[in-house]
Amino acid sequence: MKRHKKLPKPKPNWSVPLMDAKRDLVLRITERDISGSKRKDNDACAAATALCRQEHFKEAKVFKTKTYVHLKDGTWLRYITPHSLYTEIMIFDRGGRFEAGEFILRAPKGVERLGHHMKPMGPKSTTGKPSRSIHIVGNVRDNAPKGHLHKLLFG
Repeated sequence: MKRHKKLPKPKPNWSVPLMDAKRDLVLRITERDISGSKRKDNDACAAATALCRQEHFKEAKVFKTKTYVHLKDGTWLRYITPHSLYTEIMIFDRGGRFEAGEFILRAPKGVERLGHHMKPMGPKSTTGKPSRSIHIVGNVRDNAPKGHLHKLLFG
């Protein structure tokens, strides 16, 4: 019996060039973008289609809180998804209709930027109130990965 030589596994690309956007971006979503979009797919939703059409990006991934766009030089830019666009995404993913309009994708500022974090505030005393449970909206696309896991998304 002839044995085949094992090929080495490809190594994951851990050096993904990810940068924060410098300026805000006005996104115009049209009826044509909406008609060709898919539900619960961050690569083929109406916002991702509109980004690729309007700004000529190579690729776009729209999550509930963050939006990533792939530039032609291979780097990824990160924007903050506005709450109004998140609401439209949630309605569309759950079977509703996406409304055309203008949305402003913000450039991250302050502690929203990559590599920045909030300053520790010191010890806190509790008020004795029980903590409320957080309502998680179901049947919608996932959140964008955080920390080192974002490299798995783009690799």
